[in-house]
Amino acid sequence: MIKFVQVSIFWMSVVLAGCTSDPAGYHVSEYHDVKFEDLAEDLKVPTKVWDMLEFKAAPEGEHAEGGGGEHDAAAAPSAVGKNLVFSEVNVFLVEKNDGIVENKAVKLLLPKGGGTVDLSRYITKKQGSFFVGFEFPQFETATAKKVIFVSKARKRRLGQQIFGSGCNQFFDITDRFLKEMAGEGIKVNTTQERYVSVLGGTFFFSAQKDNDVYLAQVTFTHSDYSPLFCEAP
Repeated sequence: MIKFVQVSIFWMSVVLAGCTSDPAGYHVSEYHDVKFEDLAEDLKVPTKVWDMLEFKAAPEGEHAEGGGGEHDAAAAPSAVGKNLVFSEVNVFLVEKNDGIVENKAVKLLLPKGGGTVDLSRYITKKQGSFFVGFEFPQFETATAKKVIFVSKARKRRLGQQIFGSGCNQFFDITDRFLKEMAGEGIKVNTTQERYVSVLGGTFFFSAQKDNDVYLAQVTFTHSDYSPLFCEAP
């Protein structure tokens, strides 16, 4: 069961800031495909997040404390006049430095509704950088799009910087996310497990088409670094 809370602006500055050194990023010619067979787990989503995913929320960039009750996504009623439909989503992990990603470039094909990615299965212990990309096909013809990042990583200090957005935070990152996906993707680094604190949490996708709202989520965990998370993955 996945619980969604609220993310701080810090995530935006750490994850999405200035990736300019490698124009290709996660866009490469070949990937090692990994197909997930298990269906996504049931989701518990705060009312405020549901409002955002149903395109009823405050303007992008505004964020508020989590809470206000929860909906069970698997059994949640549709918004007035709208049908909620779970859809597929794909994740790309592509190394910038040699030996960082198993098989160099991996494409994870998640089922309808999305799923959980244990990064320990794909990222090595070597130090270096890699790119993360997402493909939510429903965005291609959507009349409205929404991407929410929900932090499940504890804040921690490394040198002069704080990594991890903390618990009980969510944030609408739609515009900047779409810009980064059109470019090289999200670049993260494995030194001192920085990438775990940056990615630890859930990306939630919503696309509106006429009376249908298509939903999917990707939750990143790491079975080797559970103490870095707000709760055990």
